[in-house]
Amino acid sequence: MIINFSDDQDEVKIPKEAIALLKKGLQAVAKLHKLSAKTEVSVSLVSDEVIHVLNKDYRGIDRPTDVLSFALDEAEEPEETGGPEQHLLGDIIISAETAVRQGKEYGHGLNRELVYLGVHSLLHLLGYDHMKKEDKAVMRQKEEEALRMIGLSQEDIDAKEKDPEHFAVAVVDAAAKKKKKNKGKKTLADKLSAEDAAETAMPDEIARTAKGKDKMGKSDVKKADKTIGKLYKKALKARENAYVPFSKFKVGAAVLTKSGDIFTGCNIENSSFGLTVCAERVALFNAAASGIRPGEIKMLLVAADTDDVTSPCGACRQVMAEFEIPHIIMANVKGDLRKVTLEELLPFGFKAADFT
Repeated sequence: MIINFSDDQDEVKIPKEAIALLKKGLQAVAKLHKLSAKTEVSVSLVSDEVIHVLNKDYRGIDRPTDVLSFALDEAEEPEETGGPEQHLLGDIIISAETAVRQGKEYGHGLNRELVYLGVHSLLHLLGYDHMKKEDKAVMRQKEEEALRMIGLSQEDIDAKEKDPEHFAVAVVDAAAKKKKKNKGKKTLADKLSAEDAAETAMPDEIARTAKGKDKMGKSDVKKADKTIGKLYKKALKARENAYVPFSKFKVGAAVLTKSGDIFTGCNIENSSFGLTVCAERVALFNAAASGIRPGEIKMLLVAADTDDVTSPCGACRQVMAEFEIPHIIMANVKGDLRKVTLEELLPFGFKAADFT
């Protein structure tokens, strides 16, 4: 199984040994379930603050939890594929801070806790659940089978006076200083306030809100369309890679094809300013380089750090017209989103079909 791992937080120092053990635990699950070597899963370590926001947005839970699973095989979510043999299960999001706390609380340390959370979440992606008593028993059995393969089952721990894999993990000093410096300031979760949540939308379609605008809060993304929530997440991640030495203005974009593939892009500046390319065009050109042609793209989402939602420039609108993109979602990092049609963005645009 292919494991795409990323440590997207700086609150906790995660030892290499812990990460290696986490991957072993996931591979144990893959082996038990005879998953293909090309099965792919994404694992991200985040802060309590980030997982708090995700919980609030996607589950309606206003607090941090230890782990979240986002399956890509669910029918209502876009499926990302890289070839006929490649199978992407989904995303595993683990709060590093919570893993440390729970490891200490349960007395088995970060290593075992991190592995357990990863194994538990991967089993969710494979369809296991624990809502009913009988289902919980089955899932717990599968967890122990995987953990036993790497010597970290409850049996193994009970047989030892002290978990030999246990180590104390300290919070990074810089993170503590940052928290002290930011004391009293609004967090990301605070910014995504009730004002956003009050703007509601209809399931399966971005409907007009009570205010009469095509605008909604980030907390309503899943209710309206889980696809948009996925594109939003991808666009923000792509935005982090923006090359903007001059403007310092980062933009991210994601496009969804009719077949379910997702392509992303960020803005790339150049010393010869005219050669700068916007995030929307980078995402579209990435799609085109993979063989996507006009009429095959279902939606484009663009996001940046703006007060209002981010509006594409004229050049990008013309490229969108060329690729005949019916729906464009304009967003910002605060979580505001607005859906518009290509005709609204570029009422008198032209495309390849106009030349035939």
